[in-house]
Amino acid sequence: MSYQLQATFSRGELDPELIYRADLELFRASLAECVNFITLKRGGLRRRGGTRFIGEVKDSAQGGWLIPFEFGNGQFYMLEFGDFYFRVFTSEGRVGSVEVETPYSRAVLPSLKFVQSTDTLFIAGGGVAPQALQRRAETDWSISPMAFEDGPFLDVNIAPTSLVPAETGNPVPEMTSNTVPSGAVSSSNGSGSAFQVFNRQPGKMVFSSDSEGWVQYRFPAAVVIDAYMLQAPNDNSQNDDMPWQWSLEGSNNGAAWTILDSQDAQDSWASSEWRDYAFHNETAFTYYRLRFTQGGGSAGDDSAIGQILFHQAGDTQAPFTLTASGTEGINGGQGFLASDVGRHVRFRGADGFWRWFKITAVNSATKALVRVFGQTLPDTSATTLWRLGSWSKTTGFPETVGWHKNRLAFAGTATEPQTIWESQTGDFNNFTVSHVLTATDAVTVGVLSGQVNRIQWLVDDNDLIAGTSRAVRSIGKATDQEVFGPENVEQKPETNFGANAVSPIKIGSVLLYFGPYGTDMREMAYDFSADGRLSQSVSEFQSHLFMRGISGACYQQYPDSIIWSWDTGGAAIGFTYERQQQVYGMHRHDFGGVVECMGELSGVRSDEVWMIVRRTVDGQTRRYIEVMQRPFRTADIKEAWHLDCAALYDGAAVSSFSGLGHLEGQDVVIYADGTDYPATVENGSVRLPSGQTAARALIGLDVTARAVTLPFPVNAQDGSSMGRKTRVDECKVAVLETGTLKVGSPQTYMDELIYYRAGDQAGQPAPLRTGVLDQTLETRWEDGGQLTIEASGGKPCTVLALNFGRSGEP
Repeated sequence: MSYQLQATFSRGELDPELIYRADLELFRASLAECVNFITLKRGGLRRRGGTRFIGEVKDSAQGGWLIPFEFGNGQFYMLEFGDFYFRVFTSEGRVGSVEVETPYSRAVLPSLKFVQSTDTLFIAGGGVAPQALQRRAETDWSISPMAFEDGPFLDVNIAPTSLVPAETGNPVPEMTSNTVPSGAVSSSNGSGSAFQVFNRQPGKMVFSSDSEGWVQYRFPAAVVIDAYMLQAPNDNSQNDDMPWQWSLEGSNNGAAWTILDSQDAQDSWASSEWRDYAFHNETAFTYYRLRFTQGGGSAGDDSAIGQILFHQAGDTQAPFTLTASGTEGINGGQGFLASDVGRHVRFRGADGFWRWFKITAVNSATKALVRVFGQTLPDTSATTLWRLGSWSKTTGFPETVGWHKNRLAFAGTATEPQTIWESQTGDFNNFTVSHVLTATDAVTVGVLSGQVNRIQWLVDDNDLIAGTSRAVRSIGKATDQEVFGPENVEQKPETNFGANAVSPIKIGSVLLYFGPYGTDMREMAYDFSADGRLSQSVSEFQSHLFMRGISGACYQQYPDSIIWSWDTGGAAIGFTYERQQQVYGMHRHDFGGVVECMGELSGVRSDEVWMIVRRTVDGQTRRYIEVMQRPFRTADIKEAWHLDCAALYDGAAVSSFSGLGHLEGQDVVIYADGTDYPATVENGSVRLPSGQTAARALIGLDVTARAVTLPFPVNAQDGSSMGRKTRVDECKVAVLETGTLKVGSPQTYMDELIYYRAGDQAGQPAPLRTGVLDQTLETRWEDGGQLTIEASGGKPCTVLALNFGRSGEP
């Protein structure tokens, strides 16, 4: 007889194709089967925690999807998305009666991508405009389309088609006197010609003989102004009379003024030069006044202005007609379409500056109703310099979202599947590109490749990493010495091992993602020798676990650093990952039903893994929200939680337990005060046998954890022992705080290693064992020298090492 020590199980379950590859270095750290055990970072096996029943999804016939929402300060929520709704849960259960309508059908939920910033979750995908989901209070939640500014846009029109706006966005009419045609103009010097600053003509209007003064316009009715433009006098270069310090103020009585915008150091004006200014304002005022406190040039006299143009806030404007001279260049020659409503149009005005329209209605192929945003137009001249918005019902909406250098990035529409759009720095709704580019402007990048491969996901790193079905590429700086921006951007290929749509997992500086068919997991990390990121498979030795394709994944960092995934058949796969320690242990998990979704959420003592499990209960299909419990790590055996879909009673000692309707008709285990009792749920209740009582009872589905060792070769006189009869005669098992453990062969006998011993306290369950358990076994020669270990019921089990004696035929 020879003894074989297996001191670690860190590689988990090995692919059956490799079951006889004893030459592999990882062979002695692997298992033939690993079910409902997790491989620990330090090498051992621990029985996984059971699951706690939280509640049933709203509609078990359709199911749902889980999206985590972590507000911070200990406020962690799991959102149950279903067919056009979401509900809110915490670890204590559903939050009130919160239920919010969404634009998402059940069918599109798995494809959604999301990122979060404080109290807002940004969601992309599902064939609708990107949405902003907000938590305003514990029971006050909302979701609505994001209101984007100025883009993004398709390429500039090259067709001969011109666009003509019917209005400019300036609510002040072309004044011909201080009171005609409407409203009233006045100034600090009482000039009867003050109106000329609003007559839409270049010129010069002096408002003060010194450096201070004002000019104002009174509307017939209150108007919301959110931007303005100033033009210097047409002879400003001679005496620099333009003010260089001022405030724009609003009032509803001409006496009490609110400062809306202030400017300073606005000097060095060229003759007839335009400058534009914008500010946030949602209040309508009747009076608007430009009050300057420094002007008149170096002499401080004859302060003058050429023109003032106000811009009425776009959402408050009456829509006006935008007329196209033809349809060429508009939607492939189709002209404006009804699906263009809500779409942006960028338009270059006669002054050379770009504005943007939002389409509110389409009247014909050449006529659309629009509102103008950003700044007012100087006039209603036609132009062929225009751009249609990239995002709309016509062109499609982005399917993925991510962060990059304090920008919100979107990617992949039906029309532009390989384009990435990044917002302005720190302004996530704004895709403006300035007249003179700045580093904070929005960035648009088209991913270059020989094939059209839709961008599947975006991940923030030093660069923005974009996964496509055929490659992974990065977007970053072209020059390290400069700030990332529209004039300093570069894309480069990272690997030609592509990805599927499942969101990848970033652990430290390493990215783990699934291949294009979801049948392998890849690890991408920076390699100094290659001066770039390299991608390698981490599932090659466990490829059988991925054969059906992965549907989704999440990462539980604490306590055991496990990536949890589920495949298209609803089987769950755990992957203990600790790269620095070379721990790559994969294990299968059976939750007694079909796993349809998993999600990770921060908990009190560890990260929580939530799931939706489809079960057959009392002959009916039920879909339950459940939370995996932390594996046993305490000294009190009564606190163990190793039953699935379980509910806990903790109170006065009783003999029966109710509130178990979710397990109606199921055979369950009552884990009462540290002891297992089998029972069947009837009318939502179970009862302890023989009138016994318990103050703490966990009632749930039994879970059997099983591990099977590999057929290690034994010494043979004439060479290899492969294929020869071998059996295990005895084993020594090192355990830690273990309350249940069987070893042996399922075909013969499984020996229970945890039992009462002399000196154990009567009337109490056998205490948890720590140390080496020694057992003589009865196995068959046909077992090939493989050993099976099992644990079931409500008690914990942790195996640290195995040392078993084998006999082989000569």
